[in-house]
Amino acid sequence: MKTRLILICLLLLTTACGFHLRGSQISKFDINNLYINPSSAPRLTKEVKSQLAGSGGSLASSVDSASYIITLKEERFEKSVLSVSADTGKVQEFQIVLTAKMDAAHPDGRSIVENDRVRVTNNFTFDENAVLGKFSEEGVLEDDLIRSAANKVLRRLQALLPASK
Repeated sequence: MKTRLILICLLLLTTACGFHLRGSQISKFDINNLYINPSSAPRLTKEVKSQLAGSGGSLASSVDSASYIITLKEERFEKSVLSVSADTGKVQEFQIVLTAKMDAAHPDGRSIVENDRVRVTNNFTFDENAVLGKFSEEGVLEDDLIRSAANKVLRRLQALLPASK
């Protein structure tokens, strides 16, 4: 009985302090009829479309029916050495950076933003004894960077574009 009471008190204290889980997506995207150009950023474009659909936004089927035209381009992953072992001189950590650019325009061609850079990074340790596992971890991290960049794109669009009525 006492443990149940303590658990209830802890739960009440946790909710009272304002704690809440961080969301993985934008909760409500209030801009509709976005047209996303097929571009040189295929993975990012696919993820933006997926997150847009999941957050209540809608895609236009053509440029003519769009409220805004979005172009994602120059999706690029770069991997660089972050740290090296002082004893062996071998790599211990890598940093993966995803950069892309975004354009937003009205259907009549008036630009809202051009070449707005989207950049997200992540670090991971490297173990030469588990090379195959680290390569698969790198793939998972790239997918996570794509999700983060797509979320960043949608947040920027929500800040730049007026809401649809």
